[in-house]
Order: sequence, then C-alpha cells, then structure tokens
Amino acid sequence: MTDTRWSRTSFRSSLVPMVIADDERRYIGANQAACLLLRVPEEEVLRLRIDDLTLPENRDAVESLWEQFIRAGVQQGTFELLMPDGVRLELDYSATANVEPGCHLSVLMFPSAGQAKEWVGAGDRPALLTTREREVLGMVAMGRGTAGVARALGVSPATVETHVRHCLEKLGARNRAHAIVLALRAGELGLDLESAYP
Repeated sequence: MTDTRWSRTSFRSSLVPMVIADDERRYIGANQAACLLLRVPEEEVLRLRIDDLTLPENRDAVESLWEQFIRAGVQQGTFELLMPDGVRLELDYSATANVEPGCHLSVLMFPSAGQAKEWVGAGDRPALLTTREREVLGMVAMGRGTAGVARALGVSPATVETHVRHCLEKLGARNRAHAIVLALRAGELGLDLESAYP
C-alpha cells in the first residue's frame, strides 16, 4: 500500500476503523483503529483475507457476495466476524469497491444498541449537524487534533471544541470516536472522508 492515496497519514490516523482489500480479498491496508478493533497488529491483518474473518458456516457465500459487491460498487449492512483470536463480533460495515483500481475500502463500526440494522441515508431525514459541525467532525475523523482543525479553518481551538461538543450533544455520542461512528451511520458524514477532509 505504498503508492495509493489510502496509505496517506489521514487514512492511518483516522479514528474510524478502515481496511483495504485487493481483488483476491486479501487485506492490503489497515489503519490503527482497525487494528485495535481486530485486536492484532497491522502485519497480522495483512496476512489475512476477508474469508479468514468470515464465520465457517458463511464461507460458502463469500464468493457470491463478493461478486455482487464488485458489480454494485457498494455494499453495507451488518456482518458477524470471526476475529483472529476466535471471538465472534457483530459489526456494521460499509464498503466501496475500487476506491483505486483493485483496492476496496471497508469502514467497520459497532452496531448501536436498540437501533435498526438498516442504515439511514442523509436524504431520509433532516440533517442533525450544521455544515461547519460536519466539517469539523470530518477533520477529527481523519485524525486531526483540535489545533490542526483550528488552523485549517482559521478559527480558535475553543471554537473547534464548541463545535465538537455540539456534535456530541446532537448525536448523543459518548466521545469523539463514537460521534464519528454515529455520524457515518446517520449519513451526516460520508465515506469520502479522505477526499473531503485531506
């Protein structure tokens, strides 16, 4: 993953767990948040295929689901993973095919307790966050700290903290990482974080 835009610092430092798979369903990139979620170092993630994290009883369906994903270009839902340490873990995911030729991005999130499994698109309900709040949260999601966001937007760090606090309150989030997950789920942030908040 040395020559693609997904190896940039913003992908690596994002608080949102993201992995990249190649056409053979092998992981070729994982950010620190994904490594923490999977509870293994990146070197170990890069030895895995999507099939390895699929429950044994679901492996027969992987090829068909993969082909559907590549044809459609996107896929999202809830999937139970078999973690490298043998633990089963249910996660929401949203995947985009060919973010670069042969590179397929997946964003992983814990399902919210008590929420429907279907994801709500931004057009399905009024926006919760203001444009500036989305901008601030998007930059936070890409790994920028308060000072970095303040410099990029030409505002004070206190103003950034106020926007973050409003995001937490409006989304009902416990912390910044939780706010990012909830914002992605609600359609307040899109999967184009990398290009929108470089």
